[in-house]
Order: sequence, then structure tokens, then C-alpha cells
Amino acid sequence: MAALTDAMKWFALGKGGQVSTVPRLKYHFQVIFYTGSYQQELGFESRLLLQKVKSVELPKFSIETEIVNAWNIRQPIGTRVNFEPVSITLHDTQDNAFQNFIKKYMNIVSGNFAETKGGIRTGFDTFGLQMLETKKDSPIDKIEIIRFYGADENRTTLQNTSMVTLWRPRIVDVQHDTLDYSASEGVQWQISLRYDSITYKSENEAQVQTSTQADQFAKPQADQFDKIPQYNYTNPNIRDFTA
Repeated sequence: MAALTDAMKWFALGKGGQVSTVPRLKYHFQVIFYTGSYQQELGFESRLLLQKVKSVELPKFSIETEIVNAWNIRQPIGTRVNFEPVSITLHDTQDNAFQNFIKKYMNIVSGNFAETKGGIRTGFDTFGLQMLETKKDSPIDKIEIIRFYGADENRTTLQNTSMVTLWRPRIVDVQHDTLDYSASEGVQWQISLRYDSITYKSENEAQVQTSTQADQFAKPQADQFDKIPQYNYTNPNIRDFTA
């Protein structure tokens, strides 16, 4: 902790006392699920997930390109952006918070999670994936992944936040844990989600320097050369600063 404190002080030098260049810590984050479209079905369970998340992947994406010839020069042209799935690991707590959430989530999108009795099905029923209403085809409206640097004891007031939002995420993979008599670790859930888009938002958006401002730091000013001390070669101990 002392080394971290010293590093923070060094990073703050020349920044007006702000630790703006300190790397963010991996364990300073929050994950919030929003289920406005299905508030009655999932609202209570989604709020409980706030304290159940163990780890979360930040989104990754790739840009597909196609090589075309332009006057005998091969140039890559972007064709589309691919968003990679995001994985979230949650604790399997004794209040069954996530289990209750995923059970209600699956009851919305599918009829597979029900008792099956009798013989061969001979007609249509509620079994299988469900056709959801227009504009309500995603039970989760968005997921906010909030990184912060400083907070109060209960993490209700966060400082220096940077938020990544996954819009209209859909659960595409669910993995439970393996029970083992020889292991003492906690049981976990892991889900993977695909989403329509992502957005980034910071508490204090960085201001982009203009080219004129950037040049002031990149190039020495002409008058700086005029004030270079001139040596008196007759007496090297005397330097003239008036030039």
C-alpha cells in the first residue's frame, strides 16, 4: 500500500495534485443490470445481482476489412464491426439470487424450463423459445460496467468514474460450476452475453488539445533559442544571458 501511495504521488506531479495518470485498479468496479422492460418480472432479482458479481470482462471488438485495389495499390476497407461476447462470473450465494434471476429470465424467453410429463408431444404449446413483443425482445435493457477510483465506505458515491454500457444484451451461454468433495472454493455461475452496441462515458471527459496547443509542447518556441546563454570564449566563466 505504501508503494501504491508513493506511486500515486509521483503520478500526480505536474497535474495540479490530480492522480489522472494513475492506472485504474481491477477490483474497483460495479456491474448494474437494468430491466426496465420487464421491471415487474426481473426488477427485484436484477438489483440483487449488484453484490454478486465476482468478475466481468470488458467488451472487445474487431473490425473486418476487405482488401481492394485502388490504382494498383492494395488498400484495406472496413466492412463491419464485430462485438465479441462478454463473460460475467457471479457467486452462487445461499439466497439463490442469480439462480432466481436466470430462472425468471429463461421463463420469459423460453418455455423449456418446465416439467415434462407424458408421451410424445403432438401439438404446439408453450415449450421452446418464445416470440417476444416488439421493443421488448430483450429482457435486459442494458448493463453498466462502472470503473472508479475512490468511493465512500458503501460505494454509493463513486469518484472518477468511467462507464461502459452494453445495450440490449442477451444471454447466449450459461455455465454452472462443478461440485467436488475435495474442493473448498465457492460455487460460481458464468454467463456470456451478446449485445447490440457499446458506449463509453467518463465523469470528466478528456478535452482534446487543438493543434496549436499541441505544437506548443511539441516544438520549441523561436524566442527560446534567442535566450540560450552565450559563452564568452575569452573568459569561459562569464556567460552572457542578454542575447
